[in-house]
Amino acid sequence: MSIQDIRDALVIRERDIFLITDIAGQVPRGNKNGYGLYYSDTRYLSGYEFSFSTSRPLMLLSTAELGYSSEQVMTNLAMTDVEGRHLPQGTIEVHRTRVLEDVLEEIVAATNYNDFEVHLELIFRFAADFADLFLVRGYEPEEQGTALPPVWQEGALRMSYKGSDNRMRQTMIIFTPRPDSVQTDQDVAFASFSVTLAPRATAIIRMVVTMDGRLESPQGVARFAIVEKEYRQWLRKAVQIKTDNDFFDAVLSRSLGDLRMLWNHEEFEGGYPAAGTPWFDTLFGRDTAIVGIQTLWLKPDLARQCLGALARHQGKKFDSWRDEEPGKILHELRVGELTQTGELPFSPYFGSIDSTPLFLMLAAEYFRWTADRDLMQHLETNLRAALHWIEEYGDPRKRGYVEYEKRSPRGLLNQGWKDSEDSMVRGDGSLVDSPITLVEVQAYVYAAQRGLAPVFRALGDEGEAQALMEKSEALRQRFARDFWLDAGYYSLALDGEGAPSTALTSNGGHALWGGIAEPHQALRVVRRMSKKDMFSGWGLRTLTSASPRFNPQGYHLGTVWPHDNSIAAMGFKRYGCERELNQVATALFDAAKAFPYYRLPELFGGTPRSAHHAPVPYPVACRPQAWAAGAFPLITQAILGLCPDAPNKRLYLVRPVLPDWLREVQVHGVRVGRATVDLYYERDDQGVSEVGVLDVRGDLQVDIVDQWPR
Repeated sequence: MSIQDIRDALVIRERDIFLITDIAGQVPRGNKNGYGLYYSDTRYLSGYEFSFSTSRPLMLLSTAELGYSSEQVMTNLAMTDVEGRHLPQGTIEVHRTRVLEDVLEEIVAATNYNDFEVHLELIFRFAADFADLFLVRGYEPEEQGTALPPVWQEGALRMSYKGSDNRMRQTMIIFTPRPDSVQTDQDVAFASFSVTLAPRATAIIRMVVTMDGRLESPQGVARFAIVEKEYRQWLRKAVQIKTDNDFFDAVLSRSLGDLRMLWNHEEFEGGYPAAGTPWFDTLFGRDTAIVGIQTLWLKPDLARQCLGALARHQGKKFDSWRDEEPGKILHELRVGELTQTGELPFSPYFGSIDSTPLFLMLAAEYFRWTADRDLMQHLETNLRAALHWIEEYGDPRKRGYVEYEKRSPRGLLNQGWKDSEDSMVRGDGSLVDSPITLVEVQAYVYAAQRGLAPVFRALGDEGEAQALMEKSEALRQRFARDFWLDAGYYSLALDGEGAPSTALTSNGGHALWGGIAEPHQALRVVRRMSKKDMFSGWGLRTLTSASPRFNPQGYHLGTVWPHDNSIAAMGFKRYGCERELNQVATALFDAAKAFPYYRLPELFGGTPRSAHHAPVPYPVACRPQAWAAGAFPLITQAILGLCPDAPNKRLYLVRPVLPDWLREVQVHGVRVGRATVDLYYERDDQGVSEVGVLDVRGDLQVDIVDQWPR
């Protein structure tokens, strides 16, 4: 079974648990949408439904806006109660609230609005297939474990599964009060509650769903308050931004809230953002590094923890099954049944050509914002190992570029961020032959080398600092020669023979972000990417609409990815193209307003804006997605022109140009090194933007400049 559609799904998530349901809050048994309760890459509930005994409820309101909690308000259709008395439609209200912490807790409140006593039977149906997430997504396994029949025992409903990895997995549901009856079949269980309600009376049922022996009694409001407090603290510790546009404030708040929603807590070791719910709800190297960079100016501690998580999963040995090499940063970490048996190589898997240079970029950016020499010293071995991987294993043919080729039989064919099998195209629509040398990866390497030179200088290794600068300059010269196309943009990739693909893609925007582009070439790239075949009106497409391979719903063949747009937008800013930056910012801002909760999804369709009043959704996009949540923080940094130099105790404000929909912006608590600064931006009636420094706490010089420091 492959997933069909989750556009209307509700998702709640907390720590390492998430629940995805249909719009009514139900998980229909046998659904083809991946609905269910998940933990550790496994679906612990594949059926989870509520109904009256004589009728299904009518959903009136359904929301998962808070991220960690969902709420449904339902009523009855015209029906009879269990004694045959007619109940008019809309006379029974059911309020269903669920909250996640270390377990899932649900509270169901049923209220009688008839003027007579009613007798109801409320029924919950449960099923647990314990499917590995890859099975849910359509993978056909070589072997599977054994599901045990549901059991009602000692006041709890238990559903268990002995996996082919010899691990016993169990879902346990505890009810308060106990059900009046529990019926079990081979793979389904029903819990029934007989309720007598006087007029205006309310009956309350509580249940706690636990995974693998987590014993918890219901806490109700207390559990809700615990998570709510953690969210408030998360937001309070970020830079505070207030503008005159309430919609923009809401979009930015949603971005930070989604990052908290995706945060995985690691005891004693901090945490990291899961890449995206539901399909990528785990540690991804590339995504983690990019999110750390996108949000560094808002929450530097997030970047610090991202660095720690990636360093802990750096390659130590040669393992072609997992594409592991010494110094390489992981692609993806999975813990489900298929990974534990060794049928899939994700324990972790290292088939990402860009995770390693992005890890180094994150370290360099973190140092640029914080001047945290202690952390750099702590990570020095990891940084040197990653740099060694770039030269020794990332460039196996010693051509001066980092390249990739599939090795693991169960690994990825393409190993850049566009990792679908048909993403690497030529201008004529044919596929690029491997080994493949991606344009953006060389830009990441360049940015990492230049950015780490001050780090090694601070660590006392002037020789390494100078060597990195020399290597980056040589790379810049090779890049300008080999990747530039006369058509006015950068090649997507070089094939195994060194021939460039002439396909016009969004990848060139990443070259600008990394700073490797020559200024005159960068301006031509910006102009070319801003034309209608690349710019849909809702954002930059991944592939020109003029390509024979273009498909506005193709995963990497014409869709719009918010993170991709944010990277290009920051690249536009680096080269002084504020008008084009604001065009991208406006498009994504308008798109965000069209999606539920102002949440930008993983991607959406590349259909022209002129065709519809809202962006066309991608049917199985993750929502939330970490680097989509990071898109507006990075775009906001670009708009505000924030460029740090913490080692030299300076902050550059580079030609801020507010878009038409922002007139005033106040920013409080931007950290640069050990100092913090408050800023004020204003755009006048002629469209001229001004910036002022409200307050500086600590030793910091703030300079307003016209060009991005190189």
